[in-house]
Amino acid sequence: LHYEFKTTGRVVLPIAAGVLVLNLFTNVLTHLIQNTSRTLPLAGVAVALLSLASAASLLVVLAVCSFIEVQQFYRLLGDRGYLMLALPVQPWQHIAAKVICGTVWTLFGMVFFALCGTLTADSVGGGFESGFSRVTAEDFAIWAALFLIVLALIVGALLHTYLACAFAAQFTQQRLLISIAAYFVIGFAGQVAALLTGLFIAMRGYEYFSIFDFSTATALFDPNNRLQVILLTMFAVFVLLTLVDALLWALTQWLMTKRLNLA
Repeated sequence: LHYEFKTTGRVVLPIAAGVLVLNLFTNVLTHLIQNTSRTLPLAGVAVALLSLASAASLLVVLAVCSFIEVQQFYRLLGDRGYLMLALPVQPWQHIAAKVICGTVWTLFGMVFFALCGTLTADSVGGGFESGFSRVTAEDFAIWAALFLIVLALIVGALLHTYLACAFAAQFTQQRLLISIAAYFVIGFAGQVAALLTGLFIAMRGYEYFSIFDFSTATALFDPNNRLQVILLTMFAVFVLLTLVDALLWALTQWLMTKRLNLA
């Protein structure tokens, strides 16, 4: 993890620092030339173009944070394979290090995008207003559940890409093209499986639910309590996403262990 963060940080942090400076400069310059459209019309056009460049740079940072570990994993199964896979490290540890690092950088990119996007919106809109209310325990519970779902989605997106790369690593030529094709095929297969599972539950699920005794669960769960309904639904979504992530992880590890071809 130390070397993983060190290697990727050399790419992400300088880009993020440059984008932050650009957004700060744009925000300050916008406030300095406000109400000068009649006297300095070209300055307004220049600032508008600069604001557009600032907004585009935020997307660049978000893309780099999201795909830096994808590149690292692709190289792990390619030109770095003989070195990295010769270390006394199990395949699951390689996957875990890349998933943790990729998740952290993705979260960093999302927070960075939100903070710098506020500066960009302020420079374009000429100021913004925000109001804050007291955070309750219910709000904290919902936001915590939402954060877990976001984590599961990020991990799933990374593992989805890793599985495509691991599948392409079985071949000696056109690995990049095969990785891209495998990515879309895996995504399509997942959508079909989700659709068939939803149809099965909707049409035949009642036959299996009817054999369970829900009296105990009903005593603990109040269907009229909106917070409980929301949290239970979010927890079910999180569990489902976690199971999908575990399947993607298992397939990726199996391909790295049994079917990897570094030739």
